[in-house]
Amino acid sequence: MRRLAVILSMDVEGFTSLVEKDEAAALRSVEHAYRDLILPSIGDFGGEVFKTTGDGLLAEFASPVSAVKWTARFQRVLAADDFALGPKLRVRAGLVMGDIVVAGNDRFGDGVNVATRVQALSPPGGMAISRGVFEYLAGKTDLYFTDIGERALKGLSGAQRIWIWDPKIVGVTRPHAVATPDPATHPSIVVLPFDNLGGDPERDVFIEGMVEEITASLSRVREFLVIARHSAYAFRGSTQDVREIAEELGVRYLLEGSVRFAGARMRVSLRLVDGESALQIWSDRIEAQVADVFEVQDHIAELVSGALHPTIRQAEVERSRRKPPESLVAYDLVMRALPHLWAHRREENAQAIALVNQALAREPRDGRAAAIGAWAHGQQIAYHWSGDFSAERDAAHDLLDRTAGRIDDDPLALTAAATAMTLVDGDLDRANALIDRAIDIDVNHAWAWTRRGFARVYAGRTDEAFACFERAMRLSPRDPFSFNSMVGMGLAHFSAGRAAEAARWTRRALAEKPGMTWAFRDLSAFLGAAGDEEGAKAAFDVFCSQRQDVTEATVRDALHFMNPALLDAYVAGLATAGLACHSGREEGPSRAAGQGAVPYQSLVGEV
Repeated sequence: MRRLAVILSMDVEGFTSLVEKDEAAALRSVEHAYRDLILPSIGDFGGEVFKTTGDGLLAEFASPVSAVKWTARFQRVLAADDFALGPKLRVRAGLVMGDIVVAGNDRFGDGVNVATRVQALSPPGGMAISRGVFEYLAGKTDLYFTDIGERALKGLSGAQRIWIWDPKIVGVTRPHAVATPDPATHPSIVVLPFDNLGGDPERDVFIEGMVEEITASLSRVREFLVIARHSAYAFRGSTQDVREIAEELGVRYLLEGSVRFAGARMRVSLRLVDGESALQIWSDRIEAQVADVFEVQDHIAELVSGALHPTIRQAEVERSRRKPPESLVAYDLVMRALPHLWAHRREENAQAIALVNQALAREPRDGRAAAIGAWAHGQQIAYHWSGDFSAERDAAHDLLDRTAGRIDDDPLALTAAATAMTLVDGDLDRANALIDRAIDIDVNHAWAWTRRGFARVYAGRTDEAFACFERAMRLSPRDPFSFNSMVGMGLAHFSAGRAAEAARWTRRALAEKPGMTWAFRDLSAFLGAAGDEEGAKAAFDVFCSQRQDVTEATVRDALHFMNPALLDAYVAGLATAGLACHSGREEGPSRAAGQGAVPYQSLVGEV
């Protein structure tokens, strides 16, 4: 008999080593897991074990959702289990939807073969699932799966799209509501009812719907508190001073707007106002065709959300700078650290680390501060700002350990931790899981889209990377960190074999961020690959003028997160610039600042 089913394959990681150490103890642990943890519960989820393989098993489920839920439950129970008579086990699990042939109590067919191969891609203690299983899960589980792309499976033709769940990453589930920012420290905003300048009452419903969408979109931004729509609606048509409204609602910022219609066209004017000073700190104008009501509302909500992210963040930075030192709290110190982090200059990065350390001294449990500090230490390695990569990795690991369970609902912190995991350990699977979580919480978080783009480039998924960088730049074109997406576009073009175009994007990023010298390494590699040996050498000289011991080995160590083909091509481009010749360069002032033979601006050139 043939049928479609969900097949689960599981086995114990490192079982051979456990047997070599103590065979009897290893077998006791396996027997305990099977007898006491698997058999009593698997039937409750519609599962049936049809084969055991010593340290593993194969089981069939009728429902993908039930199979995933039972597997997650088993992995959690196993992780918490303290079996005194044998070693602790770590199990890999693979689940696929496939065609099977039933022969008595056994099962055969493609489903079984694929499940055993998918299992090998599972993180220990987690699970890997195929597309067929993943597509059934939408809205039916609170588990977070990371897309790791198309993977070739041993002994099988073609490739399978695989998703993984790893409970170690962060926030295995969301057992509580998303945490609300503390109004005593975090910024708050109200979206006031927009003015209908045309006066046509039939347009009021459209405008109210758009304001509702903007409010809902901003509510997903975990970096600031958004006042509920019904509280804001009380001020419709009010001529009250914005400072009085801010005081009454307890908010720092107010978003005002007006809408004018001309036939099928509309113009939305927006203003962000400081509730304390009544000063306008941002404004913009959006024009659109009123062809599809919901599409227009969603589009404007996305643009507003993306624009207010960096605007309010920068306003909070300035606010923290105005506060006297004795009144600073951890939040203020983290806000002060951010501009130093995104400055992408060696001395500024050191200041970011110092400010984060101050924040953690005041609030040791501040997960966001720890994540940003880990990011800063990762930059010390990736940009050759440290002579001791090992010490930087140790410091980053210590800080990442502090984020456990403390950043689950903070997209900024999740993005920072993902960046650190990439730069420090090259762990793209874990980094992608955090980025996916950040975007799931706030789909308009430009920094998260930028980091997703880099992760895609490093993994060799260039086409997807372009889409991520383009979305980040569209969401937040005025973000002081937007130059990083330009750097990413350059690397993506290089990965796609377009070295000259890669150099153009990198020059654009350098023009956007004067004083940044690490990106001259990218420029040098791209120019070298494009055949411009003279330009490559000049760019590499600027990069090396502030760094010691730049060798092929240190470059490969710093950029170990790139896939092998990309890293080899990158190093080959630097070899054209004389990479090996720059070993042991003494630390000194940057010649890019005007002291050397090649002026900075001449290398940046026309963009």
